[in-house]
Amino acid sequence: MTIYAPSLRTLPQNAMLVMATLPVIDWNDCLLRDLQAGPKVPPSCYAAIVMIDPFACWEDLGDLLEGARMTGVTNFPPASMIERTPAGVPLDRGQELELRRMEWFASRGFKVLFVAADEAKMTVAEQRLGSQLDGSVYLRPEALALPIGSDIGLVSLGSHGSSSVPKLSLELAATAKQPLRRA
Repeated sequence: MTIYAPSLRTLPQNAMLVMATLPVIDWNDCLLRDLQAGPKVPPSCYAAIVMIDPFACWEDLGDLLEGARMTGVTNFPPASMIERTPAGVPLDRGQELELRRMEWFASRGFKVLFVAADEAKMTVAEQRLGSQLDGSVYLRPEALALPIGSDIGLVSLGSHGSSSVPKLSLELAATAKQPLRRA
């Protein structure tokens, strides 16, 4: 399983991953331009998309993802990391919009990999996305300090509770089994 995030290329090598949550780049435009160039994507590849982007042309993005034979999409960076009150509290409306957008991608045949910083949000995603949910990625707060580069990967946390949905986490490559690609 690979998360395809070409927008990470625009950030300085070895900058902390938290930079991806700041409004310093047009995340979805970077993805759109990269997809227009016809990249070769590995099997089980999920495009990292800011699902709450008010300016994205979703139909065009969906068409390009299909053309690239992308397996699915993921909400990276997640709305809970982007939309916050002045006091730093995540806004729930961002997650609702994010889930609706992911349901739309699922209706087009894409699988979904849901990223969240807490178990409750993962449970809601599992209930909403059902069989289209291929897994959840637990984004631990300390993961935001990981340096951007080829050394970030996905490691399995197994399944939790009664859920059969695989749970993953971002880790350093020394412990990771699957890449988060700068593309």
